[in-house]
Amino acid sequence: MSLLLNLAFLIILLYLSGLFSGSEAALMSVSKLKLRELSESGEKRFAKSVKYFVDNPNSILTAILVMNNIVNILASSLATLLAIQLLPQNFAGVAAAIVTGVMTFLILVFGEITPKIFARENPERFFKRVIVFITILTSILRPLLWLLLRISNLFIVILGGKKVSYAPFITEDEIRSAVDAGHEEGVLQSEERMIMKRTLELKDISVKEIMTPRVEIVSLEEDAPLIELMKLVESEGYSRYPIYRENVDRIVGVCYAKDLLNFILDRKDNDFLQITHVKEIMRAPYFVPETKKVDDLLREFKEKKNHMAIVIDEYGGTAGLITMEDAIEELTGEILDEYDEESEEMMIEKLSDSEYIVDGMTPINDIERELEQVFPDTEFETIGGYLLEVLERFPEVGEKIIVNGFTFEILAAGKNKVEKIRLSVDRRSVDERQFKGEHTDTESY
Repeated sequence: MSLLLNLAFLIILLYLSGLFSGSEAALMSVSKLKLRELSESGEKRFAKSVKYFVDNPNSILTAILVMNNIVNILASSLATLLAIQLLPQNFAGVAAAIVTGVMTFLILVFGEITPKIFARENPERFFKRVIVFITILTSILRPLLWLLLRISNLFIVILGGKKVSYAPFITEDEIRSAVDAGHEEGVLQSEERMIMKRTLELKDISVKEIMTPRVEIVSLEEDAPLIELMKLVESEGYSRYPIYRENVDRIVGVCYAKDLLNFILDRKDNDFLQITHVKEIMRAPYFVPETKKVDDLLREFKEKKNHMAIVIDEYGGTAGLITMEDAIEELTGEILDEYDEESEEMMIEKLSDSEYIVDGMTPINDIERELEQVFPDTEFETIGGYLLEVLERFPEVGEKIIVNGFTFEILAAGKNKVEKIRLSVDRRSVDERQFKGEHTDTESY
């Protein structure tokens, strides 16, 4: 009877070994998004166990490893005891060798390989069946786990690693990888993938990078008559116009084309357009610093029900302006309405995979997205400004500048700005330099 009990106990230990090994594989294989979904649904105790695992993954895994080692040691010891009972005493050495070989085989097949493969192929199913049991076991072993984790953290620090601390439930890199995988599997279209990835980039893009610069602002002096505003609306086609006092650094209001139309419709006299000043219909301006991130700006636009902001530099002067359309275009790409001319809006014209015609006012981050390459760090936002920084002078038409695998040929230049550039990319050279972290290398001729 004792022999049968020992055999039964040995089988139970092998089963537990497989259970713990499978649990380890399942807990590592189930997706984080699925964990979040499971923690917010289902039976209360189950959901609580899932949440405990999400919050304490290291404790759960340590408990599994501890118990797996315990049952494996017990199984090997019990098997040795059984062999000694069954074989004569003079075969003790042979018994130990046989038991070692047999138990190694059994533990590998039934305690490691089979359960782990099954759990990896069916992670959610396995996870649902074991998580409550594993959580209860972890609670029982909590004092021992606390000690083991402290010792483990100490050795991690000694070896130059980082102490285990809180980590985000899901990282931005994991989201990007999921988006790329969805696109490769055909779940996401190219446009959907682009919008999702650009959404993640918004928090890293400042207003300064995408605003309309000060020199391109179409504005009006506050004492100008409405007829001047009307002419601007007709010629420029914008819906909002900054109004300044003395100079553009003192923006005092914003005039809406819609307000102008309503004002005209409410008046019956004919000369009011000449005698009424724009300041009488302007609204209060909305100011933002040039360092504000685009995702925060979009949120504020929505909360304040505003569509345009005046961008202020560190000295309080006007740096530019930004509209909701500018911010949304960071997600969708260029948006053209019925009044926009596509030829004028095209700032990057692709000639081939390695050659482009680029407007000098094109933002560098737009070029980086188009080329899927990263430019050297610069304080300037446009490609024209970047070339001025590199050369420390104004380039001449026909001049070629080579910077880290990028060749810039000046096709057109005004008195004080670069207007049109032919950009050629030696992708192999660029990739090698970026991989090695080499510094900027400039050549001009």
